[in-house]
Amino acid sequence: MLIRPFLTALLLLAPPLGALAQQLPQAVENAPATADAVEIDTSYRPSPSISARMQREFLSRIRWSAGAEVRDNLAEAFAERSPSEIWQELVAPDGLTTNNVADALTAYWVLNWVAANGAYSVEVDSRPVQQQLRQAFANDPTFLRLSDQQRQEMAEGYILNFLVEHAALNTALAQKDLETLYALAMAAVARFRNQMNVNLLDLVPGPNGFEGRPQDDQSASSLD
Repeated sequence: MLIRPFLTALLLLAPPLGALAQQLPQAVENAPATADAVEIDTSYRPSPSISARMQREFLSRIRWSAGAEVRDNLAEAFAERSPSEIWQELVAPDGLTTNNVADALTAYWVLNWVAANGAYSVEVDSRPVQQQLRQAFANDPTFLRLSDQQRQEMAEGYILNFLVEHAALNTALAQKDLETLYALAMAAVARFRNQMNVNLLDLVPGPNGFEGRPQDDQSASSLD
């Protein structure tokens, strides 16, 4: 996944959405994306009313964290195209689709890994990560009990946060704003460590999804 151009109106960092939309599957560390892995369908039947409510709540948070002007710019952008439509255009080249929790989390995880590691030109293959997450969700009893509504809330929470973080990163890159890029990197590391118990700096993408960084790579990094 390369960082692609996006709406500059989204230049802000939104506060995290609900706790349900800020977690990785419990078994993700033990879920390699192997050919014979048992997977589940992580899609859901979307409800327009849930999407509308989540968008309202998101814009309300933006109003109080970034101001009415930013909220109004976002509302105008979303009136032209829904957040899911904008997100779909960005991630379609990576084989990801809407109405799927694993796909939403895949895009979000890859984006945060890129930000945390400064890997702005790295082309991450999202398919192994997608398969890794599907396997992890299959082994997560909490996820298996979720309703369509809860799955939608989780997925669209990732989508909304993805759009905001993606835009902030794009703008900082375009402006060569090293201070902001560093701040975004530290925010991504802290977000995944505190909310998902994952250290993005210890991971690298590979054929089985995100895996632990080889020991020699870690040693080399410590010498930089």
